[in-house]
Amino acid sequence: MKKLITLFTATITSVVCLGSCGRTQTTKPPQTSINTSQAETSIQTSNDILNDWQKEVLAAEGLPTEADQLTDAQLRSIQRIYEMITYLNDKYDEEFIYAETLYAYPRLLGNDYGRNTVTVKAAKDGFTDDYSDRSIVDYAEEMANDFMKDYFDSDQVIAFFRVNACDIKKNEVVDGDFQWKLGVSDIIFVNEDICNADQVEEFAVNYAKWLYEHELSGDHRINILQQYDVTSITYGEIADLYNTDNYKGYYDFLFDSLKKNVLQSEHLNGKRIQNDYSIDEFFSMYDK
Repeated sequence: MKKLITLFTATITSVVCLGSCGRTQTTKPPQTSINTSQAETSIQTSNDILNDWQKEVLAAEGLPTEADQLTDAQLRSIQRIYEMITYLNDKYDEEFIYAETLYAYPRLLGNDYGRNTVTVKAAKDGFTDDYSDRSIVDYAEEMANDFMKDYFDSDQVIAFFRVNACDIKKNEVVDGDFQWKLGVSDIIFVNEDICNADQVEEFAVNYAKWLYEHELSGDHRINILQQYDVTSITYGEIADLYNTDNYKGYYDFLFDSLKKNVLQSEHLNGKRIQNDYSIDEFFSMYDK
C-alpha cells in the first residue's frame, strides 16, 4: 500500500550551494544564479510581479513565467525562494545557485521534529531520495534498544537514532551486520538507578563491543538522568532535558574512520575528560 506523503514545506522548496553546484536533471536547464548586485534589488512585495531571476527559475522548472498563470502555492513558493537566496547573498557576499530539492514526510509517521524528513533531489536520470534510510535507521535503533534493555534487564534506558550517512538498504543487512555502511548519531538516556556515573563506562564499553560486532558506525552519547522515567521521553524534548535538575551528565564515544581507535569524552561529576584509546585497549577494560 503506497504511503501518503505530506509536503514538509512549500510546494516548491529549495536548497542552495556554493560555487558551481547547480540543478541537474534529464534535460539540463539553463543555469540560474543571483549575484550580490542583484541581491540589492528589493524583494518583490506584489504577487503580480516576477523579476527576471524568478522567471528563469520557473522556466527551468517547466512552469509558467507569468504570475497570473501560477497557482497561489507556486507563486508563494517562488517568492520565498527568491527571499531565501537573496538573504544568503546579502549575508555572505557570495554567489549562490538555486538547487531543486523537495522535503516531505510520511503522513502516518509524522515529522517527529525532522527525524522523518525525506529529501528528494534531481539527478541525471530522474530523482533520488533518502526514504529508505529511515527504515534502516529504525531497524538499527530497535536492535540497539533491545540490546540495552537486555543488558540492564530494565526498560529504564532508551536510544534515539538519527542517520548521518547511509549506503546500505535494509534487505542488505545480513544477521544484523551493517558492514560499516550506516552511520548514526544515537542519543541514549538511562536512569541513574540502573546506571550511575561509576557504571556508565562499563556499559559504554559493552555497547561499543556490540556496535563493533554489528559494524555500525556513529557517535554515541549516553546521558544519565536521576528520578526520571526515561520511557516517557520523546525525541522533541531531548534538548530541554539537558537543562533540568534531573540531568547528571554524559559519556560519549565514537570509532575513528579506520575503526582502530575510540575517541571518548565525558562530563560527569563536574569534570570534563577526553581520551583516545585503541580499540583493543578500550574493549579490554571490562568483560561481561
